[in-house]
Amino acid sequence: MKLYVFLVNTGATLTFDTELAVQTVSDLKHAIQTKYKIGVLQQILVVNGGECMAPDRRVCSYSAGTDTNPIFLFNKEMILSERAPVIPKTTFSAENEMPLKVEESLMMPAVFHTVASRTQLAVEMYEVAKKLCSFCEGLVHDEHLQHQGWAAIMANLEDFTHSYQKLLFKFENAYSNYFESVDDIKLKLTNLGAAVSVMAKIPLLECLTRNSYRMSIGRLVSYPEHGGTETEDTENEKSTEPVLYSDEPKMDKCLLDSFSKSVDRSARDSIDPEDMKGNTNFVQNPETLEEHNNRDVPSFNVSLLDWINVQDRPNDVESLVRKCFDSMSRLDPRIIQQFLAEGRQTVAKLDNQNMKAIKGLEDRLYALDQMIASCSKLVNEQKELAQGFLANQKRAENLKDPSVLPDLCLSHANQLMIMLANHRKLLDIKQKCTTAKQELANNLQVRLKWCCFVMLHADQEAERLQALFRILTELLERVKIVEALSTVPQMYCLAVVEVVRRRMFIKHYREWANALVKDGKNLYEAEKTKRETFGKLFRKSFLRNRLFRGLDSWPSS
Repeated sequence: MKLYVFLVNTGATLTFDTELAVQTVSDLKHAIQTKYKIGVLQQILVVNGGECMAPDRRVCSYSAGTDTNPIFLFNKEMILSERAPVIPKTTFSAENEMPLKVEESLMMPAVFHTVASRTQLAVEMYEVAKKLCSFCEGLVHDEHLQHQGWAAIMANLEDFTHSYQKLLFKFENAYSNYFESVDDIKLKLTNLGAAVSVMAKIPLLECLTRNSYRMSIGRLVSYPEHGGTETEDTENEKSTEPVLYSDEPKMDKCLLDSFSKSVDRSARDSIDPEDMKGNTNFVQNPETLEEHNNRDVPSFNVSLLDWINVQDRPNDVESLVRKCFDSMSRLDPRIIQQFLAEGRQTVAKLDNQNMKAIKGLEDRLYALDQMIASCSKLVNEQKELAQGFLANQKRAENLKDPSVLPDLCLSHANQLMIMLANHRKLLDIKQKCTTAKQELANNLQVRLKWCCFVMLHADQEAERLQALFRILTELLERVKIVEALSTVPQMYCLAVVEVVRRRMFIKHYREWANALVKDGKNLYEAEKTKRETFGKLFRKSFLRNRLFRGLDSWPSS
């Protein structure tokens, strides 16, 4: 058995040992490169249904590779070439010599040698007819396989178009929801600016933040040593990936500038310059970190904004807002609407029915099948005539009567002319089949080139679409953080009030509990004294353990 791979570009069948069926698709590609000089990167292997073969999967995991259901191979280098694929023309050694041989045979005299020579020529014409018929059947079979290969590529194109449309629809809905909430997002960013001004003026309770703030500062000091700058640059590169470029909207830029000014002004108002200078020296000089931790710090001047900024370096509040405005500038409606329009045009190009459907191909293949049927009839006719020649030769040899030779030779001459006419019909069918295969290959070349370019363009558009969708998703996640940060001053104040309330509650509860314990202890001692006094009186009574049992017990502690 063989493993069959069909090259759709030229309609050629490539065969390999079945051992490759248990190996990976990547091994099959290297085998194709070794045997047929087609580069691995230039190969596209597809099975019926449009599924592309994955390089790491085994060949036998796909239901393909037989002579009737081969693996379809597309050569990208041949598709992108300006030259049309050339179908090699096959010419049998005796097919063009038949008219001359028949003409020479007709000029021979009516003798026994002529009968034998014409019989041999008839048998030879029958053998050539079988070869021509088999060759034509192969050509038509190849055209059917080319049609199947094109159908597989169209199925793959349909799946790709469906995935692209789904992604485009998903992004369009997400962007529509975002566009409706742009003003709300800008308001949230503005509210964050006001919240930052308040956070810069709110001092943190030293008992809550001294240790955690020192740990955060320590991480900040060690951050550059562990490649923090590179990570930040990498993140900035990711966020500024050249998907779409646009000028930043003026309103957003002004809003960002005002936000930055409010942060700087609030920081200057809340932090003493001398303290900030000391803190800067502390951060810049890691060697003083341990000494600073060990000595008593006379003052603890840390605001809520300082604490938030050092929690996730380099993603401080100002960096968060800048990334939000950068993402909003990339999602400018003028750019996105143009991009969506291009996406719709790409869908229309992918759904070009004039290129996807080869009009009249089914009728043409049916006509070729009918031609092959007539070709088989001609072969059978040639066979019957050749058998007649053999029978007449045997009869003449048995009779050994020269008087029958003239009539027999005349009959043979007429039969040879019929066989020559059939031979010419077979040659005409062969030419038509060869021309049909060449025309189909040229037709597929144009369509495969269109398919290759339109899918490549759509794939690039899909990558840009995914990048934009990622930017939009990250922006919405940052807006959630912005919204959460805007409530930090209020939540912090509520938390401080709650802490004070709980401490007051614990204080009052403990005072009440201590008083309760003290009163209970006094009551217990008084009860114990009373029972001791009564016991001394009642211990010698006649009624003890008779009517009043258990009066000598103590109160439960």
